[in-house]
Amino acid sequence: MKMRIIIAGGGTGGHLFPAIALAEEFESRRKDNEILFVGTKKGIEYRILPTKGFKLKTILVSGVTGGSPLQRVIGVLKFLLGFFQSLGIIYSFRPNLVLGTGGYVSAPVILAAWLFRINTAICEQNSIPGLTNRILGRLVKKVFIAFEESAPYFPPQKTYCTGNPIRKEFLSFALPARKQNQSFTLLILGGSQGARSINQNMINSLDYLSSLRNKIKIIHQTGASDFSWVKKEYEKKGFKAEVVSFISDIAPVYQEADLVISRAGAITITEILASGKPSILIPYPYAAYNHQEVNAQILVNKGAARMIRDPELTGAVLGDLLLYLINHPEELTKMQEKAQALGRPEATHRVVDHYFPDNRTTLKKGGNCHL
Repeated sequence: MKMRIIIAGGGTGGHLFPAIALAEEFESRRKDNEILFVGTKKGIEYRILPTKGFKLKTILVSGVTGGSPLQRVIGVLKFLLGFFQSLGIIYSFRPNLVLGTGGYVSAPVILAAWLFRINTAICEQNSIPGLTNRILGRLVKKVFIAFEESAPYFPPQKTYCTGNPIRKEFLSFALPARKQNQSFTLLILGGSQGARSINQNMINSLDYLSSLRNKIKIIHQTGASDFSWVKKEYEKKGFKAEVVSFISDIAPVYQEADLVISRAGAITITEILASGKPSILIPYPYAAYNHQEVNAQILVNKGAARMIRDPELTGAVLGDLLLYLINHPEELTKMQEKAQALGRPEATHRVVDHYFPDNRTTLKKGGNCHL
């Protein structure tokens, strides 16, 4: 049966890219399925979705916690406005399913769909869910989780372990054979918005990597605000580096990389594992409930990654670890093997199978779903 589906999520790549993966899979199951995204004009979705050919409606919404009392009042007013805008979008589009993938935009859209008694679901990407998804998990029909650690926060009878949906370009990922005397490629990611402490300390670490200057190639996603000065610093220090503010087609770049330095957001971790890449994870220290450190620790415990906590991050610490790993390829090989074993490329299929059953997967509730 044809479906009309609203996907609400965005703000950052971590919320948008799983949404795109799900939309592509829904379209592949039935070409006449209609997909509508709901996001904001300030989020990354406003720039990315038109290039993918998806329709986007925007609402006005922002966070309601944190900040000054005035900012919280403004946040509540924006939330109410976004809620009424969501009611109008849902009434006009008349979806069969409303699916939230996270970000401020998910809550008003899911609540509006719940009021209309429309089939609803959320995807929880992290090991520790935020307050919004904990509340929404009580209202929606289904909750799709990526880490077994998040299962206790949701009603078990409607919680399914699927893994994090991942873009289709990762599904045919093949690890290239490494050529003798080939440059070592280091990929640095700070998320779709960049990470100042990673950018700064990566540049500082170059002073400790001078012996490898002609042996490594660096690909560095900086975020828009740090792009210019990071690029100049690489040139000043004489390192070969491809510096970009944002990488939209990330799968081929992962394929090229020998080691990834990154924050520990759930979607980045999912992509690292799907790519089978060893990584140095530097969790964002202000993430809600410290969930990025929990995410990273899971990979560290499995031998797939190393972790440096942000307060402990210096150029010397990062430089020493890079020197050790680059000079001990057997360590990288072990980490790569562990990462490959932990990848969950079938996650997108598992979510969509709940609405378009496929014999490839089994619907599975509860824990023991990931890592």
